[in-house]
Amino acid sequence: MKVLVIGASGRVGYQLVETLIEDGYKVVGTTRKKEKLFKDANYEQINLDITGPLDVIEKDIPENTDVIIFVSGSRGKDLLQVDLHGAVKTMQAAENKGIKRYVMLSALFSLQPDKWYTLIDYYTAKYFADLYLMNQTKLDYTIVQPGYLAETAGNGKIQVDESKLDIKGQVSIRSVALTIKAVIKNKNTIGKRIPFLDGDTTIDEAVSQL
Repeated sequence: MKVLVIGASGRVGYQLVETLIEDGYKVVGTTRKKEKLFKDANYEQINLDITGPLDVIEKDIPENTDVIIFVSGSRGKDLLQVDLHGAVKTMQAAENKGIKRYVMLSALFSLQPDKWYTLIDYYTAKYFADLYLMNQTKLDYTIVQPGYLAETAGNGKIQVDESKLDIKGQVSIRSVALTIKAVIKNKNTIGKRIPFLDGDTTIDEAVSQL
C-alpha cells in the first residue's frame, strides 16, 4: 500500500511515517524541509505546496497513491490557507486523481461548536474542512478527532466512547499516530469520525469495534 502523508515533519506526521515504515508501508511524506526525514527504501519525500493552485497540487501528488492522510497544520499561523483551504484542495486533488481513501486529522469535538472553549479560529477551520470532506466529496473518508496532543509516551490504549470524553482531555502523539495506522487497516472506519483520548482499550481493539 502506498500512503501519502501530508505534513510528514509535524509532531503527528513524523511519528506516523515512522510507524508506517516499521510496518512495511510505502510512504511518501510531504515537507518543506530539504533534508530527508527517513533513510529507508520505502520512504520518498516531496515538497507539496498545499497553498498553491489546485492543478499543481494534483500534478505533484504521486501516481498510484492508495491513501492520503492529511496531518498538516499551520500551528495557527495560516489557518485559512493551510488548515482549511489547503486541506480542501488536497481532497479535490484526490478525487480528480481517482484516489478514494482519505484520512483527516482533526480535533476532538470539531463538529460541535457548543463544546469549544479555546482556539476558536483553529476549531472553525477544522469544522469547515471536516464538513467539506463529509458533505462535498465522495471520498472514502475517516475523520480522526484526538484531544489535546501530549508529548508523552502513551500506553497504546485509547477511549472512544464520546459520552466519556472531555474536550480538555489529552492523548499521546504516539497513540494518535498508531490510531491513524489502525484506521487505514480497517475498512469499518470508512465514513466515520473517531473522537478519542488516552484510555484503557488497546488501539487495535477500539478501532476494530467501531
